[in-house]
Amino acid sequence: MRWAMRLYACAALVLTGVFGVCSTAAADVPEAGGHCKYVNPRTGECDIWITAPGTPEIIGGGAGKAVGAGPSGGASDDGPPPRENDEGTPACLKGDAPVPCTSDHGYWRQDVQCYIGPTPLSPQPEEGSAVWQHFEEMFDRGPDTGAVYPCFDAAGEQVSLLYSPDAPAAGPPPPTPGEVARRAVAQMNLKAVQIGIAPQPPATAVAGVPVWFWVDDPGATTFGPATESATVRGVTVTATARVDKVRWNLGDGTTISCGVGTPYTPEYGGDPSPDCGHTFTRESGFEPDGAYAVTATTTWVVEWAGAGQSGTITLDPLVAQTRIVVAEGQVLVS
Repeated sequence: MRWAMRLYACAALVLTGVFGVCSTAAADVPEAGGHCKYVNPRTGECDIWITAPGTPEIIGGGAGKAVGAGPSGGASDDGPPPRENDEGTPACLKGDAPVPCTSDHGYWRQDVQCYIGPTPLSPQPEEGSAVWQHFEEMFDRGPDTGAVYPCFDAAGEQVSLLYSPDAPAAGPPPPTPGEVARRAVAQMNLKAVQIGIAPQPPATAVAGVPVWFWVDDPGATTFGPATESATVRGVTVTATARVDKVRWNLGDGTTISCGVGTPYTPEYGGDPSPDCGHTFTRESGFEPDGAYAVTATTTWVVEWAGAGQSGTITLDPLVAQTRIVVAEGQVLVS
């Protein structure tokens, strides 16, 4: 018998012990050369489409990246990772759009992009049906070792059938230690450095005379080290952040990398900085507003440890900016 209907795209999923049959995408399937192998008893839609006699075609779709069992039967997950908002609670997303983390149908699962609750599908697919054949052939699991659960989209429509040997968790899974580490970093309130420069604007520098640069009043939030701990749903991580380097763009095509630098004092006179300085060779009158734009970009590295794991995070750079006027040097002739 041939069926002309919309098909719920099917994907083999193996995620934290939960195996899926059908994902969320719907597609029009041509009637020629195929027929429906299994019709979902709850939706009346076709869950498995046969394109050749006796050969079910599992079609990937839905969340965008299929997940399958590896040779050892373990999970391989290419789907979107769980995320946390600034309060350390689940930030649930359908694609890039936020959705409530709970509904009448259960908790939102980022990996399969639908709500799953602890109540099995009723009635269960009949023994020997295409759904159980699928699980038994791919995962060696059947009705005697678990149950099929419905999965609902954000609108409350059933879009998937998932198999699990146990009832799905009553709440969202714990965050990864790396996610908790980012929560700890958010508590640090890291900032761009304060620029130290001599001569200090609005004073004018002179072409051919050394200019000094340094990190002014470096502290935990501007240079590190800064250490914070965070706990999210029972997972505790301690993170320490410090500036790896400061990259200075001096506006005349010159860039230099420094550490904290040496603050200038009058005792140095006209000497060059021992570790972070530059001598401009041209005056800045041809630049916008008659000044060179000087930026100090700090790159932070975070080392974290917790829950038996450790790792490193490189943060997005933070940028501070100032402007310096450089005048032409004059030679006095007596």
